[in-house]
Formats: sequence, C-alpha cells, structure tokens
Amino acid sequence: MLKGNLTCTIVGKLLTHYVEDNLDRKCKEMVSLHLRNCPMCMEKYSVVKRLFSEAEKKRRLIKEREMMYEEISLYLDGEMEKSRITDFEAILAKRKEYEEALLGISKLKRTLNNSFYRIKYNLDTDISQRVMERLKTSGFKNRVRAAVKRFFSCFH
Repeated sequence: MLKGNLTCTIVGKLLTHYVEDNLDRKCKEMVSLHLRNCPMCMEKYSVVKRLFSEAEKKRRLIKEREMMYEEISLYLDGEMEKSRITDFEAILAKRKEYEEALLGISKLKRTLNNSFYRIKYNLDTDISQRVMERLKTSGFKNRVRAAVKRFFSCFH
C-alpha cells in the first residue's frame, strides 16, 4: 500500500528512527503523512512508541538507582560533602527505597568487613564464599560485584 510516497515496508523500517526523532525534516514529514493515512502503520507506530517510552522509563529508573547507591556509599564512607549531608538525610527520612538500600548496603559492608577480619586473623569461619554467592544471586549491579571480587582478590 502506498501512502505519501512511502510503502508500508519502508515506513516499518523507519519507525524506530521516527520515534527517536532521528530523521531529517522531509523524511519525518513523509512518514507522518503515511501514518495519518495508514491505520496498520499507525498501529505499529503506537506499539513502537509505547515500547520506546517504557525503555526510557527503565533507563531513568536504573540511572536513579545508580545515583542512589552512589550517594549512599558516599554517605556511609564519610565522603559526602558536608553541605549535602542534611539534604541527603532529609531524602532518607522521606523515601523508603533509600532507607531500605541504606540498610542493605550497611549490612553488606558489615558482612564484608567481618569476613575481612576473619580472613586476616585466620578465624575458623570464613563467610566470604557465602557473601560472594549471595551477591551472584542478588539484584546488585555488575560493578558492585566486580568491586567485591577485586576486594577479595587481594586476600587470595
């Protein structure tokens, strides 16, 4: 079917670029004209647009979570700027996910620290392997896993 000098096949191939606003003005106008006149392509466009929107939301959530972990780490390690601490503590008081992440990271740091001292002083119980297994199955990001592996590699 030909609508606006573009076939449905061509429009289908251009949809992602159209949604991401990566087409020149003339091509964008031609795709737009085709979409206004072709219900099948408009339906495909709606699906692509929705998927793109969902992906963008997930990217933003991931970025926010990474920033949250970075802030918590700075706070726990005493490396946060003094002017930022009051604001951060206000966020901790208001946002449940920050409080939960703070508790989880604190527990992880305490466990790692305990494991470090057990290894350092050759105590009978070495929980480093259990910690590593938990990290492999938990929802922490790959960079946290890599940092923990680097940490433990110093002792082997």
